[in-house]
Amino acid sequence: MTAPANPPITFTNYVGPLFSKWKSQMMWRLDLSKYEDVKMNANIIYNELASGNMPPPNIATLKPEEIAKFKSWIDNGCPE
Repeated sequence: MTAPANPPITFTNYVGPLFSKWKSQMMWRLDLSKYEDVKMNANIIYNELASGNMPPPNIATLKPEEIAKFKSWIDNGCPE
């Protein structure tokens, strides 16, 4: 049996690790490493990412494809 070529985008395998790189660099009003916090604020987070307001200027931004995958995660119901 072979693994799927493109595993589903979940918080555990993609979204959590995507945001964890910022954890030590900044203080957030919510914990981006916690599924419930990100899920409850997913659309706000997406809008901030897409507009370039997140992260702050001194921290590396996400690539457009990373933002698109985050949006896909939202569109698919924010699977854990």
